[in-house]
Amino acid sequence: MKCCIVFSSCTGNTRKVAEAIAQGTNIPCFPVQNAPAPQTYDMLALGFWVRKGLPDTRSRRYMARVYGKHVFLFGTLGAWPHSEHALHCLAATRALLEDGGNTILDAFLCQGRVNPRVVAATQRKGTHPLSIERIHRLHEAARHPTTEDCATARHRWQQALQSVQMHTAVFL
Repeated sequence: MKCCIVFSSCTGNTRKVAEAIAQGTNIPCFPVQNAPAPQTYDMLALGFWVRKGLPDTRSRRYMARVYGKHVFLFGTLGAWPHSEHALHCLAATRALLEDGGNTILDAFLCQGRVNPRVVAATQRKGTHPLSIERIHRLHEAARHPTTEDCATARHRWQQALQSVQMHTAVFL
């Protein structure tokens, strides 16, 4: 079974998680702009950062080219990872990939530092005021991904790999 990891990262958060799941394996890890065609792989770990409730544009373009694959999703966002916003993002991402006949094995989201330019832009537009709650969340997000976040992502990726390998072995 041929696997690879493809990720998009704006502030380095998603790159950190991608490198953590690749650690100790021979599985290639590519930034999305240098990623090979998804058709050459059986299983993909697809990493993205959340922008406006969806995967970033580069990730969505790559995901639109993924058909009939086993997929592990991982991503970073400034919101709480179990919030309604995060769950909406995962559901939209799953739908995008499932429309291409892909099987989503698992999905992992954790917080990550938000680009200060994005925060400034939302202030200028008035779309997300800097409430005390938002300031607290942004400060917490800046502490992530933590070593624990990376270990959890790596563990869940390994479980996804094992499940596909066991399933494949049964049918050989």
